Amino acid sequence: MDEDDPWLGRTLADRYEIAEMIGRGGMAAVYRAKDTLLDRFVAIKIFAPGAAGDDARRRAEVQLLARLNHPNLVTVHDAHLAPEDSATPSYLVMECVEGLDLRTMMDREALPGPVTALLAAEIAEALVAVHAMGVVHRDLKPANILLVPTGLPAPEYRAKLTDFGIAHLVGGERLTTTGVVIGTAAYLSPEQASGLEPGAEADIYALGLVILECLTGQRSFPGTIAEAISARLAHGPEIPDSLPAGWASLIGQMTQNDTAGRPSAVEVAVTTRQLGPELDSWMPPSLPSATRSASSAESASVTAPLPIAPAAAAAAGAAEAGAAAQPTVAMDAAAMGTVAMDAAAMGTVAMDAAA
Repeated sequence: MDEDDPWLGRTLADRYEIAEMIGRGGMAAVYRAKDTLLDRFVAIKIFAPGAAGDDARRRAEVQLLARLNHPNLVTVHDAHLAPEDSATPSYLVMECVEGLDLRTMMDREALPGPVTALLAAEIAEALVAVHAMGVVHRDLKPANILLVPTGLPAPEYRAKLTDFGIAHLVGGERLTTTGVVIGTAAYLSPEQASGLEPGAEADIYALGLVILECLTGQRSFPGTIAEAISARLAHGPEIPDSLPAGWASLIGQMTQNDTAGRPSAVEVAVTTRQLGPELDSWMPPSLPSATRSASSAESASVTAPLPIAPAAAAAAGAAEAGAAAQPTVAMDAAAMGTVAMDAAAMGTVAMDAAA
């Protein structure tokens, strides 16, 4: 037990006994806790004290998650929003998912084709529910996709989308400055990389990159944050000719720069179900261990100046935190932006039962 952690061993609301930390970010920490009333384990996201803007973001996240209900979304059980001078923190109580996140799974082993096909369909179906509520996730990435063991020979896992800490309500009040990029560098859409207002199409683009990475075993835009952003604005992802034709076509549509040309979440959900048989015998190519381990190179917390060329942003036409994840980025896309990254993804409740 970390003796420096003020919450380990504490009980919240005379009900939630905090047992261990799952992950920590700059604005929140996530713990595994025992719900003594219902005799079950839950995940509790405890927010760090913050300013009025932080309180507004927390309230928005809590209210958002409370309205979302789908089998492929992490369920919210309870919440407490404390005033600024309260000794009790604001916190969010969620279901505790016993399993791995997709990032950890892909770093350990290649995903069989049928697993990728089902995962793609389930996350697309989750996005149908999210987008129907007028919400954009804005940080869809492998670390925010949890794989819940089913106990069945097939499918082995059920996918759940988590971490709505930086979600955006379309048409709602902005809680970030216009022109600021929010998301994770390796999975940003071109419009996000340009600092533009995100729409549901940004989630479709990110899901396309995730599917492509599952099928190839390689991230489309690796390297430093500056390199990933610059590459995004310069060209689309490389889609190998070896991919099954239907999946190559779908990924190409999902990751095109023109947002109007990307399919909706409904179209992706339907198409991925239809294309599932194309991946029955698919396995990603074997990659050297150095290549696979490089995927975690972005996980370090860094604050550094990042030059973003205005011309590159214009040419494109046209973002807090996880359990083992790539950094979340907040930066000024206009010129010399500051990159603030949080390697522990807020709200990720994936737990490795073997750890």
